Amino acid sequence: MIQKLFIIIVAVFFSCKSWAVGYEEGVHYFELPISVGVVADGKIEVTEYFSYGCGHCYQFDPILAAWEMKLPEDVEFNRTPAIWNSTYRVFAQTYYTVKAMGILEKVHLEIFNAIHLQRRDMRDPKAIANFLAEVGVDPISFAKVYGSFGVQASVQQAEARGRAYRASGVPTLIVNGKYRVEGRSAGGQAGMINVVDYLIDKEREMN
Repeated sequence: MIQKLFIIIVAVFFSCKSWAVGYEEGVHYFELPISVGVVADGKIEVTEYFSYGCGHCYQFDPILAAWEMKLPEDVEFNRTPAIWNSTYRVFAQTYYTVKAMGILEKVHLEIFNAIHLQRRDMRDPKAIANFLAEVGVDPISFAKVYGSFGVQASVQQAEARGRAYRASGVPTLIVNGKYRVEGRSAGGQAGMINVVDYLIDKEREMN
């Protein structure tokens, strides 16, 4: 309930704020040397590069959710999990598993809360399957999808995209496969949203 209230407050704040203009490439955001392919055909795609294991991503999630609630029709939001170590690989595989099972929206925040609020050890797929069973996900079905070819392929594709993003940390936002926005250069997490909105307008003007 508290988190939902926070999302609403942030959404109102964003709707009332006049966005600053004049963000500079190489200062507030960075153009990727090679563009990354997008999946949102005909739309401006914004991708969060994140991990369930990242505390900053957990803090950013309600801010991002508030922003996502107000997205115009020509903007598509999605996520790519970072894969920097064995634990992050487990979390990435979990992300694509629950997405393939059609339960991502149901369990996304539950996974975040389990790791960062409840401080549960979720570093192996058995622990994750046991936790998800508590919120109504069949552990046998989870295990089958977790080890499937489709999920493995998604993880490999995410790994390739991650290399192309050249991000120094997470959360990072990628706009239309062309621009990277990080908290340090954008002036914090709220600043990331401001810069992304600026880049969305920039892309809209180019089309």
